[in-house]
Amino acid sequence: MVTSHALEAHRDHHFRRIPARRVTGERMALRFIDETGFCAAFTAGLGVPCLREAIEGRREPELPHHIQHDRAIMMTWNLKDVLPARRAVYYGKVLSGRPSFIALEMLPYFLRLRLASVGYEKLYQQGLLSHCAKLVMDALTRRGPSETKALKLTTGYAQAKLRPEFDRAMKEVQERFLALKIEERYNPFTYVWDTVEHHWLEATRAARRLKPHHAAYAVVRRYYEMAGYGDERAVARLLGLSTAVLEQAVGKLQAEHLVCRGVRVDSHRANLTVLAKLL
Repeated sequence: MVTSHALEAHRDHHFRRIPARRVTGERMALRFIDETGFCAAFTAGLGVPCLREAIEGRREPELPHHIQHDRAIMMTWNLKDVLPARRAVYYGKVLSGRPSFIALEMLPYFLRLRLASVGYEKLYQQGLLSHCAKLVMDALTRRGPSETKALKLTTGYAQAKLRPEFDRAMKEVQERFLALKIEERYNPFTYVWDTVEHHWLEATRAARRLKPHHAAYAVVRRYYEMAGYGDERAVARLLGLSTAVLEQAVGKLQAEHLVCRGVRVDSHRANLTVLAKLL
């Protein structure tokens, strides 16, 4: 039986959860995102690297009561504006519905896995996209980049009582890689949105040239290289993959002797899939 201590030591190194490897500036933050391939922005404990955690240089730091006085949160907040504005990374609610970064190298793989083979109109006709999300996509496709208020007015969801439904729709279009936030304006504060296909045209074209199983293999391999271990069902949910797609990718990793499946770990009830070199 492998110990959780050995597995967490691997994560400490790759997630930069140790003081000697903590992220201290913009260039190091970009290097961290490129190394990990994808990471959460603010939320530690998801099973993937977290930029705020890497800036702190320690495991799962608690959120303070007054976040405006927290250096790691403020630095992450600034980076989630600066790096996407330079198109150095992709930023959106894509890992467990939480704000996340994706490295440019990995973006076509995520797009291939998440982008539907049919347009958003077909998704709506098939009952796979909400009415509000469909209206949002109509507006962005017709008008181009738009502020949140303009989208609410155009879609008819400007009333306060409709805000939860509008917010769910915006989360939906982000998780499906249909639309994304491209700018935050502070005077007055608002978001600007665009379609993924318009804003990331070259990455979208590259994604369509990939085979789905190749994309899944690349994403799942990077996950296990960085995280070291994981429960396959939980990993599938985290990455937004079906269990069948994830199992195929893990099966290939196992055939290549990169991971071992069904491993007992002292502090976990379920057997895990573990990076082979850690055994």
